[in-house]
Amino acid sequence: MANSILIRLVSVFSLSLFLVSCGGQKPMVKDVRVSTEYVDNDVYLSVGANLSIGNVMLPSTSLPIYMPKSWKEIGSISMTSAIGGQNYLKIDVNVSAIAHLQASQASLPNGAVLPLIANNKVITIPVGKGAELYLTIADGVAAIGAAIPFKTFDAMGAKVGTSSLFPVFNIENVLGAAGIYTSKQAGKNGFGLFVDLSSVLDPIDFVDIGVADASRSLKSARVMQAQSTASLNANSIKPSSRKERRLNKELLRMHRRRARLRLH
Repeated sequence: MANSILIRLVSVFSLSLFLVSCGGQKPMVKDVRVSTEYVDNDVYLSVGANLSIGNVMLPSTSLPIYMPKSWKEIGSISMTSAIGGQNYLKIDVNVSAIAHLQASQASLPNGAVLPLIANNKVITIPVGKGAELYLTIADGVAAIGAAIPFKTFDAMGAKVGTSSLFPVFNIENVLGAAGIYTSKQAGKNGFGLFVDLSSVLDPIDFVDIGVADASRSLKSARVMQAQSTASLNANSIKPSSRKERRLNKELLRMHRRRARLRLH
């Protein structure tokens, strides 16, 4: 009897933690790591995040990122999960290869504003399975993001409609936002991760990527980098209270049944 009561209490406590996380009061990222390396004089960027999404599990898969037109592989978006609510999302990409592609206004697959990037012009790369990679990069300001649709979320989107829930996180001075976007239209419901790279990339990285003038001193580059970060939107994105409650209800159902997300 005592054990049964304890199990129920633990279950309720676990669900309440998940509700707080999904309700925007707590980030959906536990840890994030950002790094760069040089390969044949190109700058490769790696962004990895441990997610806090309860018992919901990501599929273990990798989606290759191809250069538009040439179809040269320049990176990947990979996902892994493990028992105990461990979910890991990683973006690896050659930013030198795509930094000079045409940038324009963009939005999430459901038509809502991009977290963090907001109305900045952005380079958008279709990744496959409906996923998209976003990169905004200029002198002193940079952010990267990915939106991945999951078929598992389509039923939730049909009930909730168009909405976005992206609490911000700040982990060891790395600012970002991660969360869920929904739509009544199938294929436009999923999870997104966005990270501010402005304070992570060194001024010389902007030069090597080719979006800064090498003749400027590093000191002046750092000043402009600090000034430019203000153009990113560091606010959490939340839907109306009514839609947020409905999102929480659907996410808790997935948490209870330990749902494994499926790609389209």
